[in-house]
Amino acid sequence: MVRSSESLISLVDTFPILMLEVGYLHLDNPIAIISSYHNPAPNGAAGLFLLDGFDLDDVPVSEMESCLGNLNSMKAPESAIGLSVTCSTDEPLMEAARLASRKLCLLDLRLTKIRDPLRLLELISRLKRTGVTLSVRIRPEDLTGDLLKRLKETDLDLIHLDLRGLNGAGPKMVKKAADNRGPAIMALADVGEFDDAKLLLSMGADVVSLRGADPEFAEWLSEAMKEYGSIIGWCNAPKHICAGGDLRGLAFCCPPVKHCAVLGALKKAGMTPEEFVERKLRLAKGTPLEKGEGTCFGSLVWCCKITKPCYLRDAALARTGLSGKEYMTLKKKLAEELLKKNS
Repeated sequence: MVRSSESLISLVDTFPILMLEVGYLHLDNPIAIISSYHNPAPNGAAGLFLLDGFDLDDVPVSEMESCLGNLNSMKAPESAIGLSVTCSTDEPLMEAARLASRKLCLLDLRLTKIRDPLRLLELISRLKRTGVTLSVRIRPEDLTGDLLKRLKETDLDLIHLDLRGLNGAGPKMVKKAADNRGPAIMALADVGEFDDAKLLLSMGADVVSLRGADPEFAEWLSEAMKEYGSIIGWCNAPKHICAGGDLRGLAFCCPPVKHCAVLGALKKAGMTPEEFVERKLRLAKGTPLEKGEGTCFGSLVWCCKITKPCYLRDAALARTGLSGKEYMTLKKKLAEELLKKNS
């Protein structure tokens, strides 16, 4: 629970350096590059470099370890590293988890040979006991509401949504998973330009993963996202709720004084309008967001995203001495605290 300005402001100086921290992984930008372990193409600009294709029915775990050694000998990549695996039996997966935990790699579990949801849930629990940072790669058609709820109850670190071929439906699937408020989300999608990745991030993805992307484009996108994050202060800032954004967008909402989309979002979040107002005011108390004389509702806590033009908000920010980046970083922390069950 936030009690002082220090707890909200503490992220301002660190956020541009660290985009995402999940388990023991530290990503300085939200782009992951997936490359076949047979012919790895390391990309040091990416936040995460994921070696794909380890079928442990055919490939021994010792070969995975050799691949990691080869990457180190190539002095690449600078990014965090992941290992993507599948297997019809559990013990090789356990061995792979122990390796990944020891090497501080992500273990990305593909479900091509794991179709039973009960086995999956039990396996997640067993794998996490090794201390590994774990993701599960899953197609949207397999991600039912019941499975989403069950995954939320596990210690899974990342849901890796494979959205390839879904075209315009991909961002909606990301939003569905994000509004569940479970594990972090990595979205594997058909990304051809900056705005494709930005849309997925604005709908709740924490990481966007690319498979088979042009290496120059992947490097450019990684650097562009890093720069965007350093400028705006919240690289995957959500759309406004009234524009279809995920629940994090409540950080930008006005008080619910009329019938609008915020009421439906509050219902999803399990908050009454009165609780929403009380929480936002309490979380802003003693912070720069509490100020905002001259804005629509007298406080920056109710103000919109920095990318939306508003001369009243900008004038209040100037009087407060708060930059747009600092404002967005505070809004990011506000969203995190607002959506905590006991905030």
